Amino acid sequence: MRTSSPRSVLNAEPRARACDDAPVSSLLCSRETTSGRHAASAEARLLRWSMGRWMAPHGLQSGYCALSGAKSTIALAFSTDGTYFASTHGDHTVKVFDSSSWAIRAVLTGHERTPWTVKFHPRSRRILASGSLDQSVRVWDIERAECIAHHHFLFVVSCISFHPSGNILAVTSGKRISVWRWSSAVKERISLADRLGVTGEAAEAAAAAEAAAAAE
Repeated sequence: MRTSSPRSVLNAEPRARACDDAPVSSLLCSRETTSGRHAASAEARLLRWSMGRWMAPHGLQSGYCALSGAKSTIALAFSTDGTYFASTHGDHTVKVFDSSSWAIRAVLTGHERTPWTVKFHPRSRRILASGSLDQSVRVWDIERAECIAHHHFLFVVSCISFHPSGNILAVTSGKRISVWRWSSAVKERISLADRLGVTGEAAEAAAAAEAAAAAE
């Protein structure tokens, strides 16, 4: 089966504009709750919308994003609203870019080895998670460029996926599949901060992450 390239999607976008005026949230809902042709149609319309709104200026050019200092690029992910995309690199960082300009929004550091997988929170573009060869998964607050939750597993982490609620992460580590309620770790951090009387950015970041995880 032939797959359309980004350029062909861009060229097809004007012809499909009339049928692509549905709210993005409706398309996301259709993609997640239907199957077969209906899901495929919603996926194609989301791609056309994203390319037309965020990537058209770059898609019509070379489609190349220059990176300085990155040894290699391993994994990529878009936020569900198309505002950001993230990449993982051999320099142990996760980089977040603005889709409309390709400018770097944040460089997330903390992994001791190469992050092998990255996923955005399904309900908040501010939150993303990454899994690494250092056997850990980290959840990040992009706005503050800091890790707000961290868990170490027994083996290399090769894949992660958010539950649609955003409160749970499924993690593959070696031969094992684990479920991590990362939002509970954030709540414990807030509780500890309250008991210790901690204020400032750390507590605010934790509160922001809890709000994102609980968002409807």
